[in-house]
Amino acid sequence: MSRFFDPHIHMYSRTTDDYERMSLSGIEVIVQPSFWLGSLRTNVGTFVDYWEHMISYETKRAKEFGIEQFVCISVNPKESVSRPLAFEATDTMEKRFLDRERVVAVGEIGYNLINELEEEIFVKQLEICKNKNMLAMIHLPHLDKPKAMDKMERIFKENKYNFDKILIDHNTEETIQKTLSWGAWAGLSVYPRTKLSPGRVIDIVNRYGGDKIMVNSAADWGISDPLSVPLTAREMRKNNCRRDDIEKVTFYNAYEYYRQSDKFTWRL
Repeated sequence: MSRFFDPHIHMYSRTTDDYERMSLSGIEVIVQPSFWLGSLRTNVGTFVDYWEHMISYETKRAKEFGIEQFVCISVNPKESVSRPLAFEATDTMEKRFLDRERVVAVGEIGYNLINELEEEIFVKQLEICKNKNMLAMIHLPHLDKPKAMDKMERIFKENKYNFDKILIDHNTEETIQKTLSWGAWAGLSVYPRTKLSPGRVIDIVNRYGGDKIMVNSAADWGISDPLSVPLTAREMRKNNCRRDDIEKVTFYNAYEYYRQSDKFTWRL
């Protein structure tokens, strides 16, 4: 059986049956980033309880099915506009959670509506990553991705960051070339209706190769599929893609990226 790594999946919103299906499909390792829970936060305690749930409970739930789970902690772009709550949550995150076991990155961070409030928290979290030598998972917005890329390009020019430690996720045909040209890692989300199809992933990989690209499901509350990574691998095989590229984008690139974190304790 092929081996798979889903580097971006929100298991907080998935059932235990999903873990069973994922395990049987060959998914061995997953990373769960922090995301918006669907309603506005009311206090820092809601962040604390959510982060604790991911670290303490979801990792154990995955383990029951032979899946290793690691997590990313952050104030998500949709949550970053609240003041002063976003700053209070970011401070709590830095002081209490980033040194915890299995916390391999700060993420998701970035843009949603692409405004100044989001950018303030985005830059603050990027600086935390730099100061603590941590990995960062950046969320490209659903709409106007090129505008977000232009904003990030300005930030990257004003401040020096190690692109080997940056994963820019939810790339499309509009953004992939710039992401790779920066030297960052590129996430491709296979998600029905609103993100990429396996066919679009195949076209991107055929054009740019498999280096530094990783496929994920981004599965969450919406119409999504926690088996998107093995599904994409199957479609790539059917379309005669290079085996080396298939293995890179569905397993090895994610492994190489996350193994840079000392909290990523799983090894081949």
